Amino acid sequence: MTSPRDVGPVSDARASEQPLADAVPTAPGDVVDAHVHLFTVGLLEEWLGSLPPDSMQRFRIALKERRFGRRGDQVLPDMDPVQTARFYVERLRAADVAKAVVVSVAPDNQWTRDFLVAARGHVHALCNLDPRDPGAPDLLAREMAVGFRGAKLLPVNRCFRLSDPACRPFFEAAAELKAAITVHYGVSVDPGADLRYADPIDLSPVARDHPDVTFVIAHFGAGWLDSVLRVAYQCPNVCVDSSGTNNWLDHHVPKMTLAEVFERCLTALGPERVLFGTDSNTTAPYRTWIRRMQQRTLEEMGLSPHDLDLVMRRNAVRIFRLDEPLQAAKEDVR
Repeated sequence: MTSPRDVGPVSDARASEQPLADAVPTAPGDVVDAHVHLFTVGLLEEWLGSLPPDSMQRFRIALKERRFGRRGDQVLPDMDPVQTARFYVERLRAADVAKAVVVSVAPDNQWTRDFLVAARGHVHALCNLDPRDPGAPDLLAREMAVGFRGAKLLPVNRCFRLSDPACRPFFEAAAELKAAITVHYGVSVDPGADLRYADPIDLSPVARDHPDVTFVIAHFGAGWLDSVLRVAYQCPNVCVDSSGTNNWLDHHVPKMTLAEVFERCLTALGPERVLFGTDSNTTAPYRTWIRRMQQRTLEEMGLSPHDLDLVMRRNAVRIFRLDEPLQAAKEDVR
């Protein structure tokens, strides 16, 4: 069970206004969520204010209406970064989750940096950027210096290919900075997503040529599981995470169960390359049901306690360096 050892009391209103204590290292039996999201009014205001007014309409509508979700039935929270950090830690604690990794969608976002500082190692983050941008290597270095643990790339949403030669300087910088990369391939709820960029096969030459960079393909490839397994066979630095409802299975041929997906990945990649995640965000309750269902599925499959700990905690801690002191990531880029 995750201990409330370093979160502090949540019932005292005065205590809730105090800064969080630094997170302590995780231990076997703890759970780490390797894929969560962060959406608030302040974060979106800063991000969208820097973009052309006709861009990112899905998020602009959410900000205007203060509602989120595919049906607009979720409230977009309006809290400052410090308040949001404590809110996030408390909801993780309630779900028996020790730490989590936010996969950012907003590039170069000061609100997210302030949140990350306030979270004190309980919640980490991956920055967001366009790897084709000539300034991407420098931006990654700056983000790693303030505590980000890597980057989240959205080729299917932002319509680019990681194999584009323009991305090579970014991946070279990622190797030098020890930055892990989570990538969203496959289907997406984003109405602007383009499935021409959805196939993880595109990652093959990138992972091959940058063996020191760890790539995590989100959501088991979200409908492209066969490509994930092929790329991972070729490239031992390719991993997967289990995040989300995995409702892509409803459209998968042949029919598969979540247990069968786990079995394929555990067999092909080994338990050292599968990470647990929920794809939870701040506009809805934490997805405790996914956290319980996935752990129960693995237990019912007969996974050993050692391998279960790899999937549910230790792989994320190792790949994203979650138990290192907060200062360690800064020193690496000096």
